[in-house]
Amino acid sequence: MRKIISFIMISLMLMIAGCGNNVTAYTDHVTDDSVVDGSSDIIEDHSDEHDEEILYQLIVDEGFETDEVSYSVGDKVNVYYNIIASDTDYSFYADSEDVELDVTYDEEKGYVITFKMPAHDVSLYVNTVNSIEYNDPNGLDEVPEDAWNALLKYVGSRTQLMATIPVSVCMAEVTEDGHDDVCATFITGSGIVTSMIVIYDTEKKRGYTLSDRGTYDYEIEGIEDGILLVKRMDYGHKEEDVTGTIVISSGWPIFLEDIDILKKGLPYKAIKMFAYCAEELLPGDTTSGNYLSSMDFQYVRQMMWKVCGIFYGGEMYEQEVTYEDGKIETLPTTLVRMPYDEWVYLIEEVFMEEDAGDLFANLDDSFHGEISVYYSFDDDYIYLQQGAIGDIVEWELTDVSKDGTRYVLTYDIFGSEWLWTAEVTIEEADNTYGYRLIGVEIVDEAEDVDWAR
Repeated sequence: MRKIISFIMISLMLMIAGCGNNVTAYTDHVTDDSVVDGSSDIIEDHSDEHDEEILYQLIVDEGFETDEVSYSVGDKVNVYYNIIASDTDYSFYADSEDVELDVTYDEEKGYVITFKMPAHDVSLYVNTVNSIEYNDPNGLDEVPEDAWNALLKYVGSRTQLMATIPVSVCMAEVTEDGHDDVCATFITGSGIVTSMIVIYDTEKKRGYTLSDRGTYDYEIEGIEDGILLVKRMDYGHKEEDVTGTIVISSGWPIFLEDIDILKKGLPYKAIKMFAYCAEELLPGDTTSGNYLSSMDFQYVRQMMWKVCGIFYGGEMYEQEVTYEDGKIETLPTTLVRMPYDEWVYLIEEVFMEEDAGDLFANLDDSFHGEISVYYSFDDDYIYLQQGAIGDIVEWELTDVSKDGTRYVLTYDIFGSEWLWTAEVTIEEADNTYGYRLIGVEIVDEAEDVDWAR
């Protein structure tokens, strides 16, 4: 009996040992050490990691249309371009050489650009070239070739519209510097066709464009008494056509409807310069030699800011201002600057101040808010800045009388209502501005004008 039991026990032990050998044989094929050494019985499944799709971006200029902006490698990309103008050649290109574009044309969709997406982002661009052929504009025989070429270069570098065509051209003095300027009418655009006028000052190598696209069209009509005649036409045909002229004011071309103002024998710059005296200065005589310095500098600096803007132009930018309470604010600002010696010359030769130093002592040292006139030691310039409020009064020339070399200019000054009428006496002078101030007289005044002063 004992032998039988011993035999059974030995048999059972051999069976258990055999099962253990089978497990060991199975685990010999497992490569995860954590399973072999028993540290973990969890086998992670990473099979989905390779299924994640990488997408690349399509970046296009304005005018392109596409259904998608993200693509996988090898995807077919369809892009459409339907801003089509006549007499214009189009070429499309990508920002990398490994992108081959196939370009076709569809009557409904316009240009169809297709390509296969590579393994990187793709930017798509368009080039346009005006292919129109046109005859020489009217009046070209009267314009020097170098002047005409300079104007074309100026227009070509600044006009973004398609099919820009010169229609007429002439020489006329617009910038009031004693030299004729090249003046031309151009038509430009597709869809909204604009007629504009371009003036090019060959002396200062500076151009001016009078254009109100979609509001007014302008064209040159001719020259009368040395004044360039310009017709303004309402784009919507709701207003009557008006004939006026172009003047350069504060560095910008403006349409001046009242041509008679220039037929009074004075340049527009002089008319406008002394209008600011009528706006800002109290009655007085400059013969004392300290006319400006004897006045409230608040009005003097406003007048100087406006006057200097006529001759030196201005530009808009943002200026950070710190107030007395420490508050900091960023304001839109118009900036004009002029060399210090020119500022002194203007004050002493035109406004007849004996010593510009009397005004220099009142200058600010930086921009303080609304209107500041200050000197910069860094570059020896006088800076004139105006903040966001701007002008509150305007002027209108109503009469000019002449006695020898003297003129009396009558201005009506108004804001929301009529304020006063001032007579400004000036005299022809041998200086770069052509005139000097003799005196200002208020001849008629509204009852309450304190708010304007």
